[in-house]
Parts: sequence; C-alpha cells; structure tokens
Amino acid sequence: MMIRLRVFFLPLLLLVFLWVPVLPASACVGKTLVIGATEEPQQQVLAQLLAVLISERTGTTVKIVRHKTHRQLHEALLRAELDMYVEYTGVGQVEILGRDPISDPKALYAAVKQSYNSELNLIWLKPFGFDAPGVAPADVPAEAAPVVRKDTLKKFPALARLINKLGGRIDLATIRRLEDEAASRPPEQVARNFLKANRLI
Repeated sequence: MMIRLRVFFLPLLLLVFLWVPVLPASACVGKTLVIGATEEPQQQVLAQLLAVLISERTGTTVKIVRHKTHRQLHEALLRAELDMYVEYTGVGQVEILGRDPISDPKALYAAVKQSYNSELNLIWLKPFGFDAPGVAPADVPAEAAPVVRKDTLKKFPALARLINKLGGRIDLATIRRLEDEAASRPPEQVARNFLKANRLI
C-alpha cells in the first residue's frame, strides 16, 4: 500500500517543486530606458520626473543622457540612442519639422503629433500642462510633452499610460517652483518628492 501511495504522489511532488512562475514577455524588469535632456534646469527636472516614475512603477532601469540642443536630442532619438525626451510643441513644429508657426495651442499640438507619428514614427504623449516662454519662436505656444519612439512603446506596452499620468499635472507655477528647488538640491530628489506628494509613486 505504501509503495502505491509513493508512486501516486511522487509525480505530484515533482510538479510542485519544478513549477516556476513565468513573467509575461511585456514585463519591464531587466530592460533599460534612455531619456535625453538638455542642460537646462527645467529639462533636468522633467527628465527626472519621467525617470523616477518609470523606475519606481515598473522596476525598469532608467538612464538620463545629456545633449546640448533639442536638435541633437531629436537626432539621437531618431538613431534609437534615446527612447524619449521632453520636447516643446513650438520647437517641434518650427525648428525640427521646419513648418509654419501655429499660434493656437490645441491646433499646434495636433499638428506636431500627427506629423511626428506619420513621418518619423515618434509619439507625442500628453502635455505636462504648461507653456515654456522663450523656448520657441515668438507668438508660438510651447507646451512641454514627452516624445517617445514608437518601437519603445511596443516594447513597453504600459509605458504610455503610465507617463500620461503626468499629463496636465504641472502648470507654469509648479514647474518654476520645481526648478527653484532643484537649484539647491538634486533634481532627482525634487522629482521624487513631487511624485510622492501627488501619489504617483
């Protein structure tokens, strides 16, 4: 009787001990994202907001790489040296695409979003919620928003929804306050404090 019981339960025990949970293919753990930014305090704060949010919520390793100009950031993004960076609608329309200025903010955002998607395979996510005076040519609204490679969003299916949680949360007064804080403490710490205060991490 004992021999029969052992023969019966042995396969079951082997199944229990050999079973290993398999992570879905879309899991972000073990992958690395590269975010570009210029040297300006605003760009550094926004890059850190993205980096901390992504790393804390997905476990993904995030690296921030600095470039001198928006043109260099754009070209690095096209070469797949970056996965994303923060751009301004007016800069994208006039300086990157070489198109005519558009003064209406909604029409401008729609125009650059469509052109980047169809012509460059780059995706504009939701604007953060402020215009950056002086970044774009005069009389052209300059809303800040993340621009992401389309293939990056395919590798990280939940990324767009996560980053869009920052959409509309940062008005001009808020970004100026964060820049002021970053003048006396690390931008990563400033970003982390903001995300915690807004219950995003």
